[in-house]
Amino acid sequence: MIDIKHLKTIATLKDTGSLVNTARELFLTQSALSHQIKDLENKLDCQLFERKTQPVRFTPQGMLLLELANEVLPKVEATKCRLKESLNQPISQLRLSVECHACFHWLLPTIKEFNNFWPDIKIDYERGFSYDAIPDLLNDELDLVLTSDIREPDKLEYAHLFDFKLKLIVAPDHDLAKKAYVTALDLKNETIISYPIPRERQDIFKHFIQNARFDGTLKNVDQGLLIFQLVSAGMGVAALPDWLVTPYESQGLIKSIPLGALGLTRPMYLAMKKDMKDNPVYRHFLNTCKQNNGR
Repeated sequence: MIDIKHLKTIATLKDTGSLVNTARELFLTQSALSHQIKDLENKLDCQLFERKTQPVRFTPQGMLLLELANEVLPKVEATKCRLKESLNQPISQLRLSVECHACFHWLLPTIKEFNNFWPDIKIDYERGFSYDAIPDLLNDELDLVLTSDIREPDKLEYAHLFDFKLKLIVAPDHDLAKKAYVTALDLKNETIISYPIPRERQDIFKHFIQNARFDGTLKNVDQGLLIFQLVSAGMGVAALPDWLVTPYESQGLIKSIPLGALGLTRPMYLAMKKDMKDNPVYRHFLNTCKQNNGR
């Protein structure tokens, strides 16, 4: 009754947030997509999502089907990878670097999940974090790079994993904690605590403060936990991905605020050589990252 194509449709609808984008992603006409969904809803005798919402809002029944898709589709894809493995050159390791310090929060569980399926393939992330790993990828010193910035798109493939919100975090009693959102001017004299990344590569400066005047201080800290401790103690503010912020905010240690009235959304990509984009091992690692979705 429920086909793989139905699960792919539901999963894509969740990823894209709209019927128009889902139809484009699945190479269907909107009419064909609507007919497919309506046929599935008739078979299941329930409505899967609320119409005319942006992004699409799933009903409880639709969420159950989405859970099934999240469980089944990676297994189907992984099995297809195994079936194709004999047709591809064996891979013994994937050399990975990360241009996002905060990614390790969800990357390590992702690597463990990948290795449960590919125990003979070593994920070599000894290089760990690098604020500019793309040159090493181009020089064949790396196989994969997690990044938010697209560079050399004619030479590399950038697979979109997910989007995330960059949030400003402050102490609960900080003057900015009462604001609905902050502006670049609000940060003019602040101490901004960040990972040790050059200012020109930091999202808060590249995509938010930009050319606005900044007379404050930039303080570099190696460890994420120390960033939260310093912010909680009122010794500065920081801009971090939402997946990293939520656990600390739920404990009341910090307060998060949107950057700008609309918030600052950034993408996460997995970069690789173009000739490797269809390799089943690479595809499986990509899909495992997508499944974890920054959690």
